[in-house]
Amino acid sequence: MSATNSIVTLNVGGHIYTTSRSTLTSYPDSMLGAMFGGDFDALRDDQGRYFIDRDGTVFEHVLNFLRTSELILPEDFKKFHLLEIEADFYQIQPLIEAVKGYKSRLEHSKDEERWTHDVVLVSSKLYFGSPEKGSLSVYGGSKEIEDMVGNLRKTISKGDPEMHMIALLGILQDNGFTVQSYGVDTEGCIFKHSWVFVRKTVRNSSRSKQNVEMPM
Repeated sequence: MSATNSIVTLNVGGHIYTTSRSTLTSYPDSMLGAMFGGDFDALRDDQGRYFIDRDGTVFEHVLNFLRTSELILPEDFKKFHLLEIEADFYQIQPLIEAVKGYKSRLEHSKDEERWTHDVVLVSSKLYFGSPEKGSLSVYGGSKEIEDMVGNLRKTISKGDPEMHMIALLGILQDNGFTVQSYGVDTEGCIFKHSWVFVRKTVRNSSRSKQNVEMPM
């Protein structure tokens, strides 16, 4: 077996790891690359294993990165700050960047999990010159929002659809909804409008359960 592919046993802070020299030197510019890629006079323990006085639990993830060039961590991993310190100590620049990227994605994911998006769909059918023949429909994107718009649906079942539509759009906007998309289509003298309203709220917020009422 060549020296570059020889088996190496490490004692990292009391934790024993066995790997190949080629793995440890996969990043030649790193401290481990220098340590195991030349005639570095490394400290050994009483069993002849290379001794590194660093955190042995986090080294597992350092070593896995050297093996795969990917940072794969358990879902409940908490020692990001320590991992950053160890990556900096070993001077593995790709690992340093990978930890920063992993933390950024995780923080973004947690931020998104705090929010939910309430959706209301509104559609109308208006007849040119005969507004009383038109119709207006409103739907909630979830059970909570469907319950919320129930009162709206009752009040727009009768009367002038065009006036109800104007009032409805104003009420939704007053309650924090913004227009996500809008479309219009014509079919002869019929005008079909459709809106998608979205409201971003904190997940489990009581605000998402509030009732929106159409003025009588």
